[in-house]
Amino acid sequence: MALAVAGALAAVTVGSVFVLDLLPGEGKDANDSGDSAPAGRPPSASAPSGSLPQRYVGTWEGQAAALDGKLPLGTFRITMKRVNVGQELGRLHQTDALGGVCVDVLTLKKVTGKQIVAGSVGAEGNHDGCNPAPTTVTFAPVGDDLDYASRSEESGRPEARLSRIG
Repeated sequence: MALAVAGALAAVTVGSVFVLDLLPGEGKDANDSGDSAPAGRPPSASAPSGSLPQRYVGTWEGQAAALDGKLPLGTFRITMKRVNVGQELGRLHQTDALGGVCVDVLTLKKVTGKQIVAGSVGAEGNHDGCNPAPTTVTFAPVGDDLDYASRSEESGRPEARLSRIG
């Protein structure tokens, strides 16, 4: 029994470490100029260039995983505010299976017709299991949800489907 608990704790700890070492680049579609958009909708239709479209504003939550879905990372939750590029977008809270929490401060870097790109850095006061290194993440609309994605091989390519909860 103690061995099983220790194994589960090790898996969750590894998952927590993975989550905040997300992506040292621009993320998928980073070279997207913002000139393209889904059919029938102009790029950034609901926001001036360089500001967060209304479609992203609100509180989002979902289960995250790495390693092609094989490593559960717990729950990701973020409240995004209407901001311009260069401003704080919100704080991503990752809560693992044991209740440990890591917080990333997200700054809006880029808005395109397909996604938003944010810079992310571990918040001050995170526990030692959280990675404070700067990273890059993307959020892309999929129906009423948002896909969160990181292409970081070192982190196991964390991803999540986030649903609006507020």
